[in-house]
Amino acid sequence: MLPLHINLSGKRIIIAGGGNVALRRLKTVLPEGADITVISPEALPEIKKLADEGRIRWIPRRIEMKDLKPAFFIIAATNDRGVNQEIAANASETQLVNCVSKAEQGSVYMPKIIRKGRIQVSVSTSGASPAHTKRLAENIEPLMTDDLAEEVDRLFEKRRRP
Repeated sequence: MLPLHINLSGKRIIIAGGGNVALRRLKTVLPEGADITVISPEALPEIKKLADEGRIRWIPRRIEMKDLKPAFFIIAATNDRGVNQEIAANASETQLVNCVSKAEQGSVYMPKIIRKGRIQVSVSTSGASPAHTKRLAENIEPLMTDDLAEEVDRLFEKRRRP
């Protein structure tokens, strides 16, 4: 797996599922400025609230394979492994897919992301152990000090000058 940081701004994201895992994935992509639609017969109150606020769309029904067509990134996060596998199998080879029930059926893993200013670090165990991913991220986060973030901000501004 090649770790990449992808610009999702304005890109269409479809999240199939409305439970806890779908919400965690939603929280990961929400700050990226994507056009996000959650499709699930039921959704957690927090997902419904985001839809009510106009930050995402929620379609209260089961996912249909035709829903996948316009998506740049698909997150298969239903509580049904068979549905998640069907989603992954029906995505085109040019779509990014995260399959929560069996990571290797998708084309991308969702890392734990740590942000401080312009610093962004992603941590992954390639789907092997979310607990270890979380622990590694907790060990890295203290290294990202305010001073370091300020220095990176200064360097960013300096590099942007002609």
